[in-house]
Amino acid sequence: MATNRLIPDPTKTIREGAVASWRLPGRNFMHIVAEQIGINIDVPFQDLPKEQQDMVWHGPRKKYAINIPSKTGKIFHMDNAQFENAFNAVEDSMATTTNERAIARLNRFYEFGTCPTCHGARFKVELLTQQLAGKNIAEVSDLTLTELRKFIPTVYAWLPADMQSLAEDIISELDQIMRPLTELGLGYLTLARVGASLSTGELQRIQLSRTLRTQTTGVLYVLDEPSIGLHPANVKGLIDVMHSLVDQGNSVIVVDHDTAIINAADTVLEIGPAAGAEGGRLINQGTPDAVAAAPHSLIGPFLNGSAQLVVRPTALNHEDDFHKHFGLTVTDRFNLHNVHADFPVNQFSVVSGFSGAGKSTLVFDALVPALTATKAHPAPSFVRDVQRGGVRRVVAIDATPVGKNIRSTVATYTNILDNLRVLYADQPAAKERQYTASHFSYNVKAGACPTCGGTGVISLDIQYLPDMQQTCPTCGGRRFNPDVLTVKWHSYSIADLLDLSVDDAMTTLADIPAVAKTLQTLHDMGLGYLHLGESTPTLSGGEAQRLKLTAHMGRSQQGTLFVFDEPSVGLHPLDVQVLLGVFQRLLDQGGTVLAIEHDLDVLANADYVLDLGPGGGSEGGQIVASGTPYQVAMSTGGHTGQYLAAHRQHFHVH
Repeated sequence: MATNRLIPDPTKTIREGAVASWRLPGRNFMHIVAEQIGINIDVPFQDLPKEQQDMVWHGPRKKYAINIPSKTGKIFHMDNAQFENAFNAVEDSMATTTNERAIARLNRFYEFGTCPTCHGARFKVELLTQQLAGKNIAEVSDLTLTELRKFIPTVYAWLPADMQSLAEDIISELDQIMRPLTELGLGYLTLARVGASLSTGELQRIQLSRTLRTQTTGVLYVLDEPSIGLHPANVKGLIDVMHSLVDQGNSVIVVDHDTAIINAADTVLEIGPAAGAEGGRLINQGTPDAVAAAPHSLIGPFLNGSAQLVVRPTALNHEDDFHKHFGLTVTDRFNLHNVHADFPVNQFSVVSGFSGAGKSTLVFDALVPALTATKAHPAPSFVRDVQRGGVRRVVAIDATPVGKNIRSTVATYTNILDNLRVLYADQPAAKERQYTASHFSYNVKAGACPTCGGTGVISLDIQYLPDMQQTCPTCGGRRFNPDVLTVKWHSYSIADLLDLSVDDAMTTLADIPAVAKTLQTLHDMGLGYLHLGESTPTLSGGEAQRLKLTAHMGRSQQGTLFVFDEPSVGLHPLDVQVLLGVFQRLLDQGGTVLAIEHDLDVLANADYVLDLGPGGGSEGGQIVASGTPYQVAMSTGGHTGQYLAAHRQHFHVH
């Protein structure tokens, strides 16, 4: 446990809250117990006598009679108030709580490091003397799945003849476990990989492989966009796994936009025609071929290859057209060893490759920190030969949620709510009641619903069970003080406007220039179906990235590099085309765009592609192909080229 976290500011007195662990739930009276013991709680902790400091740190558990004054002036008497020192307060809390949020709060008091006894191996030291084909169990645990499959033959050769049949039974079962994992592109994972470090896509694929092993029958499996984060080669493995589940006698329903998965289905249901209020209808159902031939299908042209694949005029550039470049060399970071990468300025570049190939390491661990380095925050030590190419500013737009809590909405994240507040404060009814713009914010006491405090929901803390949330009974989820909602503009309360979608609001608020401009930008981003009051932490990664972009549109981006992490996640191919149009606008404004991507539509529309591989983990980390989409499609290095070539051929791009 970290002492500097237990008492982060020793210049504070105990009464002022110097002991952070005594501010935990159920410990807020501990300073009174300390005073009863004889500790001076009104002197800065650092100035207390050593014996009193020691009592705070290590004092014994004893019970004392204390009086606790309440805010109303009443005195609450406790006969047996137990003293818990600064350490005990955390340890006792951790021992009695199962609530995830509470555990996360308690973890702030701990420092986590490698165990000095096992050095991270996790096993008892005495077990490490037992070896199998020259490796102990910790060394085997550090192998990747691919390395383990190569290790297995050495086990057969090492074992005596009378153990061969036993080994064959055990190892054949092990091979059945590993085969679907490697088919799903997880061969780069080590056996000892911490579960919490796995991505959502990796966890989903591991769960899929487990279902294959159990050989269930009569089970309905429902998968929500399992293709997210998958290289096209891994998508093929995923399709094979889903077919295996069906062959075992199960049913599989998949929600996905990936045309390879759609084409592999037995039946396709197409929902649409658009998003939000304009969607929700079954517009086509049938085999992939039938949907591809349906006259009004939106996905059909992408299934049959009649859609236009390349929608950016500059995506057919030759590499000779690239004049200025930015880049760097990564000397030694994870699986990247002396890898030099550079990208053209004022072009759209994509980093592709298997999951675990080193894409995020190259872009987010090395390139972004190197280009944003300052004296206070120097470039990483594993970076050299940084070439800026005129890049002066980096805007890294990842898929992390927008806003930290439920109070963040589309309207608050943009300038929409600020403008609406001024509009409503200017209404006659508001002036009559002396309402200011603050009254029309649910984040301010004057405007917030008094019951839920402006969140629209009430959180019920049920002991021993996860917290439960329900819609606020006072405001019905509308967040505002009911009195504020009586002020109307053209018969709309401010909550009524926040209930509108972006596209609906474009008509209603067309006469308010500042808002209309933002709404138009959101619409151009393909976000017209979002509601103004929609909570931003609930948006998908792709939606979050496009929302973050709204603040950067419509002005010069000369010298600015925009970096995206799989911006196509969750997007229909038509939405991908909208996204590519957004990228083109950034380029037209003088900017440069770089994205990590697997989507073949995005790769086909790039100016420059850098493909890492050939596999993931220790099998990756090399530049296996680079150049224009045409050059990468013609390349025999790695796996991406062959899929990109087939994709271009499907859409008759030469």
